[in-house]
Amino acid sequence: MLHKIGIMGALVLGLAMPAAAECLIQKDSIGGIKLGQSLKQVKQKFPKAKMERTSDAEGVAYVAITLSKDVMVIALQDGDDNPDSPIKLHKKIDSLETYSSACHTVSGVHPGMKIKDAEAKLGKVKKIIMSEIESREYAIFTRHPKHFEFRMEMGTGIYPGKGETPNRTRRYRKTGLIEEISVFEKGGFDGSYGI
Repeated sequence: MLHKIGIMGALVLGLAMPAAAECLIQKDSIGGIKLGQSLKQVKQKFPKAKMERTSDAEGVAYVAITLSKDVMVIALQDGDDNPDSPIKLHKKIDSLETYSSACHTVSGVHPGMKIKDAEAKLGKVKKIIMSEIESREYAIFTRHPKHFEFRMEMGTGIYPGKGETPNRTRRYRKTGLIEEISVFEKGGFDGSYGI
């Protein structure tokens, strides 16, 4: 009888654990999908994962990998620019991103988190950069982890002159959220490139 209670207790505790525990964002991976892996390796590790070829509003090709109803990871492969081409299973992943709030960093930062709450974990916002072409906004924190990129929802930064350069500021709307977190080996807005 005690054995059955122990099993039931373990099941209840297991079901009560948050989905976020399943999707850790680290400097080289999101949700167990690693930079440098091929999509074939991802499929072997996660046989139930669904992979879909798609593109963003600017036409950048990527593969959306759905690991569960709460977790989707976006994989970008270097030189894979055609969203109409078939998925290239043998090509290596060089960048990963997620919009899934179930995914989080070791310190607990996750998509959907308020910027002011992220500051408690990553230090004050050092600067916010708006990209020139897509007008995407990225926050760089005083304790910003290398190889991480924190994209904010559009309209979060408060800039001195709308549409004027430089599109950099430290001011942001207090309701502003982290929209997406990316990890990469090179490039991006992580503060390590003197941006």
